[in-house]
Amino acid sequence: MTGKGNNKIRDAVRLGYADIARGQSGCCCGSAEPNKLAEGIGYRREELDIVPQGANMGLSCGNPTAIADLKPGQVVLDLGSGGGLDVFIAASKVGPTGYVIGVDMTAEMVSKARAGIEAFAEKTGLSNVEFRLGEIEHLPAADASVDVVISNCVVNLSPDKQQVWKEIARVLKPGGKACISDLALTNPLPQKVQESIAALIGCVAGAVLIEQTQAMIAAAGLVHPQVVVKPSNMDRMASCNDSLYQSIRQHLPADKKLSDYIVSADFIAYKDHSAAVSSATKELIALGASVACNCHPCVIFHTNKAQQMGLGHTEIQQAVHIGKMVRTGAARQMDELLEKEIPHHNKE
Repeated sequence: MTGKGNNKIRDAVRLGYADIARGQSGCCCGSAEPNKLAEGIGYRREELDIVPQGANMGLSCGNPTAIADLKPGQVVLDLGSGGGLDVFIAASKVGPTGYVIGVDMTAEMVSKARAGIEAFAEKTGLSNVEFRLGEIEHLPAADASVDVVISNCVVNLSPDKQQVWKEIARVLKPGGKACISDLALTNPLPQKVQESIAALIGCVAGAVLIEQTQAMIAAAGLVHPQVVVKPSNMDRMASCNDSLYQSIRQHLPADKKLSDYIVSADFIAYKDHSAAVSSATKELIALGASVACNCHPCVIFHTNKAQQMGLGHTEIQQAVHIGKMVRTGAARQMDELLEKEIPHHNKE
């Protein structure tokens, strides 16, 4: 796919989801009974009860917050956050010491999600969410700044999925976890479905084979991949009386259903802790060297970088201490050398 082709797809998706945000279009039978659909694919009623009105738009194909096993204090990033459903649920799980960032490329979706922040705070007492405008191929987040990346039926919309997985790997901290619920192919879709913009915006035509996603995860450098396939989720979504699925059925063989081609799948993978630790160690060495050579701007830069990589106060202080020892030792050796050499030259 050329850059021009990628932009055309991206613009079509942006416009389509802007219409959905404004209530001018439905997708994935979301406009009918979003809570019923959500419960059918794994959300609990108590989770949905804390979500602000309008945040659940029925655009889900799984529940990434369930597979993420979120812990208090974690930083979570949601790719393609839409109305904010998974952001708000994740925020309730990570608590007041955690933080959740939603990223969406559609300004209308970001505005819709931000409108629910006040209601969420009133319900939960939490103020730990943020929504940013941006593309998932170029995430507005720092390197190694996130504990868990989640996404719900969005990566399939990207025309450059490999770049998305590279970005996921970039923003994850050492040992961080990616939990992506998405649609995936078990067999190639009929050509007419692949060419349909409506099917693309409906999260169907952009899906790729499970094996292709696994290859992209590996190419991004993520490790310990797991895939859980859930055909029943697709059947629940397709059973909705939705014009998109009705039109797709027309292009399928008479004896086939949509879940014979496409399924809901959970993809889980991790940032390699051992490889990332090597990078973290290099950062600590750089910090110690900056202290040893008395470079104040360097000390500030490498301290900030170490913190972004998830290194703790103790590790950073140890690096500073070692740098001080090197600096002090070098100065003492120079003093001893001068005491020996200067008198010798004076005698001559």
